[in-house]
Amino acid sequence: MFKVDFNEMIIYRGIPSLEKGILGAFYNHLNGKGTMSEGQPLIVRYIQEERKYLVLDGYHRIAKGLLEGKTEFECVLDWFNEEKWWVPPKEHRFILE
Repeated sequence: MFKVDFNEMIIYRGIPSLEKGILGAFYNHLNGKGTMSEGQPLIVRYIQEERKYLVLDGYHRIAKGLLEGKTEFECVLDWFNEEKWWVPPKEHRFILE
């Protein structure tokens, strides 16, 4: 396990219906449907071209952590064994400023 700062992550913003992405995770959390993986590390994949970590699993944990003021998260590298993952284009990413 290792810690990754939020600004070093690639996070999909989601769609307006709030069904996917970090916006959906925030919506769920604020409506009482929080994480089912409390205390577990995020699963990430390092994207060499961007020198950032793509979050594959853990959006509800990120939403909860951000609402609590956290900016660093425990992570483990991808164990899904998929060769390629969809990397959201910059205009579809969640940026915390």
